[in-house]
Amino acid sequence: MTPRLFTLLLLLCWASTTGATTLRIEAEQYDDMRGIQLENNGSTVGYFDTGDWLKYEGIDWEAGYHSVAFRVAKANYGGFVEIRLDAPDGLLLGILTPSKTADWTVFEMQSTALAPAEGQHDLFLVARNAAGACNLDYFELRTTPLTTPNWVLRWSDDFEGEAIDESVWTKTHHGNPHNGELQFYTPRPENIVVSDGSLKLIARRETYTGQGPGMDAPATRQYTSGKIESYGKWSVRYGKIEARMKLPRGKGTWPAFWLLGDNIFDSGIGWPRCGEIDIMEHGQDFDHLGGAIHTEAYNHLQGTQITGTYAIDDYDTDFHTYGLIWDQDQLQFYVDASPYLTITKDNTGNREAEWPFDQPFWLILNHAVGGAWGGTPDDAQYPHTVEIDWVRVYEDQPLTHTQAPPEESFPAPYPNPSSGRVHLDLPGSPSDCILYLYDKNGREWLATQAHAKRATYDWSDLPSGIYLLTVYHRGRFLQSHRLVLE
Repeated sequence: MTPRLFTLLLLLCWASTTGATTLRIEAEQYDDMRGIQLENNGSTVGYFDTGDWLKYEGIDWEAGYHSVAFRVAKANYGGFVEIRLDAPDGLLLGILTPSKTADWTVFEMQSTALAPAEGQHDLFLVARNAAGACNLDYFELRTTPLTTPNWVLRWSDDFEGEAIDESVWTKTHHGNPHNGELQFYTPRPENIVVSDGSLKLIARRETYTGQGPGMDAPATRQYTSGKIESYGKWSVRYGKIEARMKLPRGKGTWPAFWLLGDNIFDSGIGWPRCGEIDIMEHGQDFDHLGGAIHTEAYNHLQGTQITGTYAIDDYDTDFHTYGLIWDQDQLQFYVDASPYLTITKDNTGNREAEWPFDQPFWLILNHAVGGAWGGTPDDAQYPHTVEIDWVRVYEDQPLTHTQAPPEESFPAPYPNPSSGRVHLDLPGSPSDCILYLYDKNGREWLATQAHAKRATYDWSDLPSGIYLLTVYHRGRFLQSHRLVLE
């Protein structure tokens, strides 16, 4: 037995005999690593950048660990840490998106849920998507589970039919853009189209003269594009907010999915005091996705805005889900199931100038041309199209022991465990059933309408792990089943 394994077993035995169920491991006691450096006289791990990893051998998972708490320090935003078994690309048990602390030497505890594992395995911590994902002092594997959100669909727009829902959205008609942008937003079908189950915002190279609401005089622009917004019609405070989108590739395009505070037009408020949340914007000059907040204290005019980025290659050929999980304490930005930026009230400050995010916000989808992030347009590539499959807003409705059981139920999926092909027998019309797959962190990996009352679904492209299969029937929670994909 190696000294390392012996030490781990002693710690585990101590935890068991004292009634605790925690295994603490010092970060610097790794068995192998790539890319990191030790700091603070060898007592902490630093320079933990994207692609770097730490290996801890011989962890016994039979204790039933449901969560892991890291003592981290972080002076920037962005990046996350994957918790994997046996290899840097092994089975994914969980993801920690470290929040910013006061400094690289100021440590605090931050936790994330784990999918269960069995047997003895090596543990890998892998840094992703940032230079400086975090510094590590130690981490604790715990049997205590973390609360998993129960996301219930509150509102959605699947852009069916042939026009936008004007009870929710307004088409923008305006030609005095900000940030050095070049477009004139018009409500014309040349720029805003709903067809084949999606919304298209189309940017064109054309000379256009117009005068929209709020413009003092007509303006002429050499580009037109589309923008819709929900101001005065629909807003949200807290929850999970997502859009499934396919973005254009080419210089000059700058699509965005974002929110502004409802009070922006109140006397003495305006921007940036109202607050802005950029769930997704893609600037071609940088060729990466970005999330950001703007407030009175943190905004780009002062160079103090808080941002994070996410590298992605196939944004123009495949749809991806760009989302935000927002509560009274933090904002977490993610692409598909991967969080890349977490901003907390504790770190920004809780004054209105720092955290105006406890009020309703309205939604915006737009396709800008040029400007600070779009770059100089390549006219040969126009027109460019942003395609939005859907927009969804969920709220967390925690389940309680007194909650009434569903009126209908469905048998457990089979086979279970499965190699990816899963058979389901569902109640009622399949057009009334929506299927969701969540991992143990509460992150949604899949949302789809049921194919048929009895059908086989191919989910072999999802990572191996344990999922919660949840079904809603006519918008009402029906039932959840544990599903293991091998």
